Amino acid sequence: MLSSANPNVRFFGALTYTVKLNSDWQSIPPESVSQLLLQLLNWFLTLGHGPRYITQKLATTLLLALIKFSESSGSIWPYPIQDVVISVVRNTPTVGTGESIDDEAFQSMVQSLDAHGLSIVLLLCTTFAEEISRADVPCQSRPPLYKLLLDSTHHTLAVIKPILTTPPSSITSPDSFHPILVSVLNSFRAWTISCVSADANAPVVSTLASFLPSVIEFLQIESDKSVYETVVDVLIDFMEWADKLVTAESMKILLALFSSPYAASKIEKVVATLEGNHEDITEAFLNSFISFGELVAKDIATNLGRPEYRRIVDLTAELLRIPGFPIEDENVSNRTLEFWDLFVESILYDDDGTLLASAKDVRFSDTQSIMMQVISLLWIKLRLPDSSIAVQWTQDSRDGFFAFRKDVADLIESSYQLVQTRLYSVLVQFVIDSMSATPIDWPGVEASLYALNAITQSLTSDPPEFELLQTLLDSRLVSVLPTSPLLRARQTSLSLIASAIPYFQTDAGKKYIPTVVPYLFQCLASPSLALHASRSIFQLCSECATALRDDLPGFLSIYRDMLTHGGAIDAIAKERIAGAIAEVLQQGVDDLALRTVYLSDLVDVLSGYAEEAFRLANDPTAVSDARDIAASALKSLAMVGKACRGVEDIDRISTSSALEHHWNAAGASGRLVKDKILEIVGAISHLPAFAGDITIRQNATWVLKAGLSESLPGPFTWTADVILGYIRDEIGSVGKLDTLQPVLTLAASLVASYSSSGTPDIHHLCVQLLEVLHTGALVPNNALTLNSDPDVNQGTLEILSKFLQRYLDVILASPHFESLVLQFAVAMVTAKEPLVVKSAVKFWNDLLNLSPDSQSPAIAHAIKQVIDISGPLLMSAVASSISGAAPRSLVTEYAKLIKTFFRTNTGPAQQWLTVAFQIENCTADKARARHTFVEKIARLRGRPPTETIVKDFWIAERGQTFDYV
Repeated sequence: MLSSANPNVRFFGALTYTVKLNSDWQSIPPESVSQLLLQLLNWFLTLGHGPRYITQKLATTLLLALIKFSESSGSIWPYPIQDVVISVVRNTPTVGTGESIDDEAFQSMVQSLDAHGLSIVLLLCTTFAEEISRADVPCQSRPPLYKLLLDSTHHTLAVIKPILTTPPSSITSPDSFHPILVSVLNSFRAWTISCVSADANAPVVSTLASFLPSVIEFLQIESDKSVYETVVDVLIDFMEWADKLVTAESMKILLALFSSPYAASKIEKVVATLEGNHEDITEAFLNSFISFGELVAKDIATNLGRPEYRRIVDLTAELLRIPGFPIEDENVSNRTLEFWDLFVESILYDDDGTLLASAKDVRFSDTQSIMMQVISLLWIKLRLPDSSIAVQWTQDSRDGFFAFRKDVADLIESSYQLVQTRLYSVLVQFVIDSMSATPIDWPGVEASLYALNAITQSLTSDPPEFELLQTLLDSRLVSVLPTSPLLRARQTSLSLIASAIPYFQTDAGKKYIPTVVPYLFQCLASPSLALHASRSIFQLCSECATALRDDLPGFLSIYRDMLTHGGAIDAIAKERIAGAIAEVLQQGVDDLALRTVYLSDLVDVLSGYAEEAFRLANDPTAVSDARDIAASALKSLAMVGKACRGVEDIDRISTSSALEHHWNAAGASGRLVKDKILEIVGAISHLPAFAGDITIRQNATWVLKAGLSESLPGPFTWTADVILGYIRDEIGSVGKLDTLQPVLTLAASLVASYSSSGTPDIHHLCVQLLEVLHTGALVPNNALTLNSDPDVNQGTLEILSKFLQRYLDVILASPHFESLVLQFAVAMVTAKEPLVVKSAVKFWNDLLNLSPDSQSPAIAHAIKQVIDISGPLLMSAVASSISGAAPRSLVTEYAKLIKTFFRTNTGPAQQWLTVAFQIENCTADKARARHTFVEKIARLRGRPPTETIVKDFWIAERGQTFDYV
């Protein structure tokens, strides 16, 4: 194949060598390695005049062979670069020369190479350095290869030094010299970086670094793009390793270069050039310029008064004048941001994060002026494109532009400590000036609001910026925003309003709420703005409820229209508005009777919304829409319930007995509202079209859980028997067990909320709940078989855990005790699903941790009996799991259970675990290791090292030390 006249076949032949080496290199005897290298080198020389991609593949394959036999590489091929030069000069492959020839003779050989021969040698030098530094080279192969690299550096230098040290002015035949120069530069770069990776402190690294000034000289060759770009690549790579490769002499040269009129001319040229039209060499230079700026950003911050450093700052700011948008491949603007981030950080903080700059610092005012100029230039870059331009953008262009805007916002926020209110004032004026243009400059308005939002969202206390915000609100901004053809201008304004909530809470800000709120509700009419607007409305209503109470009738009217005619508006927006109105009526209206009237009106609106779902449910083609509306109505009620939590004030209403009568007495206005809410929940839950729908169940349970944590009566505080009735109905009518999870979670919350000493005792209801749970969930689920539903199992375990605090006697006295605890709860410890196992472990840990002193003698005795019966079963299950059966993600859970058992029942636990290990036949060594393990655990009695010992035991039993991370 390598002898074929077809170059593609020859390439495939070289590739076949690569594949074979990767898959079957171990079949090659050590004594045949030299012959293999010789054969590959022969083909490399023979095909060297052909297409470059074939020669490159052969060079890569040759190095792959060396890497595969890295341990003996130093003895098989101690002088690879020398041998390649000899091979090219003599046109005979040579591998394994026993000793290094003297420098003068070797230099003479290098000088005798023609252009082709030199390019072949350089190709191998470059490939050698690149291949042994690849990330996929095994760690154990690196040391001998790196040693070979470092030992071969003097031969490589002998090859590249004559070209590297050639003054550009002495080049007489650029057409033939430049291609060789590019190859030399690539070899120099690859070899140097690889040497740094091998040993950054090796003497050869300093030697290689000393040639950087010579490389910089080649920037004079602007006529050859490939030379210029390669020089820039070398500079950038060296600057990335500046602490090892940029000497003091080189740093002076670079500083002089990048602060010179030459650098200024390049930047002026690109700024004056039409978008995307600048030359490649100019863009290459800009990349090196920005890399240098990032390298010396801290030095610049320290030496801002030095002309050369100040010149670099000014030139970097000038780069922001490059025309066009910062999208996709245009990385100058983005990389400039990285410089400014470093610059600001270096001005403000030292290496330990201690604040340095202050208003008294002489650098402060200077830096403030610089950053004001920078942000003003960035403001231009923030502006959104005209629709005629935006329509031509790809998705990558859009993503790149908005990522840039976010980075600018971060820079504005981080630099605000420097620029302070001066910037806020300028941005407010930008908004006003943009509105004064004819027609209104909406991209300018939006860019200014975007920058203001970046600052406003981080303001605290009562800052002076609030006065400037007042100037903005006194302008015609809010009145003209609804007419903006630029949708994002309105979106950004909504974000700013949300960030300015602390201002609206002040006395000065409250007077603007009536101006802002109507605008927010106007935005709800737009599906694209509804989510943004609803978020701002909710925040404003939550934080400024008192100021908005007089607007409640209007809010309710708008909300009714929104539910009736806002079909395209996102359901989340509708739900937020329900919560927002509830926040205002609950926090802002002192009079209980009036508040109840408003709440009743809100529930009536949601009832009408639910009626629409009932109507659509009768149409088989609209059941999906009906389900969405019903789910949203329930979620809205849950949002209302959340808003009505914990804000009842006895001092405001008189006594808790008054609350009890208002919300729970038959015929009372509050009770009528509660009945309406239950009617909505019941009607939706029992509708055949929604039977078994998990989203409907989830949202209904959220409504019922809304008041479970309340200590005083309220609109969402249901009695325990009401909630149990819902649970019984839902479990009794369940069609698919996998939809029961929300109902089981509600049951667990119910038991938990009545478990503290200050709450009513619901023993009789817990007995009923346990019966419902067993017959309606556990038995149909057949949880002890492989067909069990993990959500039901986990939910059942969580309920059982809640029983332990106050209603343990209900479990112990239950006729289903054996099936619920001794069978189900034990079996779930080794379930397949991690969450079920975690719930089972928690149940048993909670049971084991119960203090006998807090129980009656009869209960304490019953608990001991439960542990005596279940202990051997649990230890048997745990023993099997930690012996390798469990996945690594659950080992910690089993360790927790062992820890608790041995802390609370050390003697029995040691006996049970010993017996569990003895059941399985194993080797004598393994039996001894298990016995030692049990003794260690017993001595620790649940102290912290227990978990570590269990993990180590699991690893040893598995026999895979890499399997536990």
